[in-house]
Amino acid sequence: MKKHLIKMLKSFAFSCTTSTVILALIELISTALGHRIAPLTPEFISYFPSETIATEVDILLYGIFGAAFSGMTFIYEIDSLGFVVQNIIYCLSTSVVWIPIVTFIWQLWKYPQALICTIIGFIVTYLIMTIIAYNTARKDITDVNRMLGN
Repeated sequence: MKKHLIKMLKSFAFSCTTSTVILALIELISTALGHRIAPLTPEFISYFPSETIATEVDILLYGIFGAAFSGMTFIYEIDSLGFVVQNIIYCLSTSVVWIPIVTFIWQLWKYPQALICTIIGFIVTYLIMTIIAYNTARKDITDVNRMLGN
């Protein structure tokens, strides 16, 4: 349990750090190209007294995404479920975290291009997690077969 919590905290910190760098790059590059692209929706910014606080909260939301994606990996440790069921539960349980944030807090449905890019990002994340989980399961099966002498 402690190991799992540490993994979630590391993912939270990594996601916060990565989002900070990405948000800064978006602003720096778009400003250098002559037209500033705000990485936050006006609706999200309106919830806060300043754009700075909105950005800081946004970074924390990315941390929550990372913690959720990391935290739900315990699903893959429940061998009785089977890989396909594990994957479905993982996708559904993590989507419970990000879908409300994307739709209700960020209100990306008002910005189709941003919504599409965000959904593609989550799909890529799910693909990466599926590949990692599959390779881990395959390695575990190979190790068990090796121990059994097959």
